[in-house]
Amino acid sequence: MKKVLFFDIDGTLLNSELKIPEGVKKELKRLKDAGHYLFVASGRPLAFISNQIIEAGFDGFVLCNGAHVELNHKIIFENRIPYEKVIGLMKMLESVDCEYNYETATDCYIDPAYHNFIEFFKICDIRHEKLITNFDKEEVMHRTLKIEISAKKDHDKIIDYIADKFYFDHHGTANSFEICALDTSKATGVEKVLEHLKIDKDHSYAFGDGLNDLEMIKYVGHGIAMKNAVDQLKEVADEVIGHVDENGLEEYLKRIY
Repeated sequence: MKKVLFFDIDGTLLNSELKIPEGVKKELKRLKDAGHYLFVASGRPLAFISNQIIEAGFDGFVLCNGAHVELNHKIIFENRIPYEKVIGLMKMLESVDCEYNYETATDCYIDPAYHNFIEFFKICDIRHEKLITNFDKEEVMHRTLKIEISAKKDHDKIIDYIADKFYFDHHGTANSFEICALDTSKATGVEKVLEHLKIDKDHSYAFGDGLNDLEMIKYVGHGIAMKNAVDQLKEVADEVIGHVDENGLEEYLKRIY
């Protein structure tokens, strides 16, 4: 029976040097050659999936925390933020000190005046050609899957506004928010994959380390947390494996199938 494996990126696929270890690449190829399906499951949009991940040969992607799902370069599911909610959020954000972007199924769009945010992205492992600064804001807002906010202050005001209107996650630091449509999670994206492939949940595996992996780890047949994962994830995982920097993922993959 074919299995489906879902991998978070940072802290799971990528080690502290932001590289996929060679041993992991070898195991991924072995599993794919054996006929199993391999998916990335990330909060990142497709624009922020770096070339090293694309070149690793995944069958598909569950991105923007589950709002974008594709298989063999074809989109099979999108959960866009309703346009009216985007408009309301923009009005609120204009009243606070922050910078933000719009993330779609193809690109990331950011106001060229947001110099700090742009400088931050310059040092990130992303496809920088996908960071667009000249765009039709109205058109993009109709296609938005996720909005990422960088705010140095006014965090409580932002949280008060988004808490019951959106799915959101603090990403990396308390200053950064990832915002999606309310009914979004990696688990919903995983569910769409399994439905499309007609594979039972019992034959699904997920690997992660962060809070935005929580629903996915609980949903799949086999939820695996890295040793470097947050405690909340370890508590709900079926198994905790080795640290990302100590060949934890490679050693686990060697044992299965």
